[in-house]
Amino acid sequence: MGLRTKYAEINEAGYVEEKGPGDFMISGAVVARGFGLGVLLILFWKVFARGTMPEPPGLLLAILDGANLIFHEAGHVLFSPFGDFMQYLGGSLMQVLIPAICAVYFWLHQQRSSSAVTLFWAGESMTNVAIYVADARRMELPLIGGDHDWNYLLDRLDLLNQAESLVETGSGGSVMPPPSLNSP
Repeated sequence: MGLRTKYAEINEAGYVEEKGPGDFMISGAVVARGFGLGVLLILFWKVFARGTMPEPPGLLLAILDGANLIFHEAGHVLFSPFGDFMQYLGGSLMQVLIPAICAVYFWLHQQRSSSAVTLFWAGESMTNVAIYVADARRMELPLIGGDHDWNYLLDRLDLLNQAESLVETGSGGSVMPPPSLNSP
């Protein structure tokens, strides 16, 4: 088969027009993917600029944060049969696992754009967990109830005094450190 040099398009009047190789046409799928990529880049910048500081996320990230909270709380319930330590860890674990599993699912089903979006979601969720870990010693974040998960976990592991440095080391220094790391 040779290369197609012409293609057909239906014009506004409903007639079929032939287009040649010099005519330019962008499909709706290309425009939608370009728009989606633009939104992801804006969200990436917002997540990167926030770093591990507990700042208000803005409207779009607040939607993701709401979903993260639902999966976080469900993780506590699902992991509760495995003991206290796993119950506390289960919240953060589930919050990151759900979007990561979705990313793998979409990748395996050849849905690359959906995989990219859910992979971004997993990364954004990890920054939320990093904010939570960094707050383990200070315990200044508003919680919806109960104990501070990472205060409990790091205390059991005898790592509570290293909470902020764990976040900085885990991120490779790629995100802005929490304010307490900047103070003497």
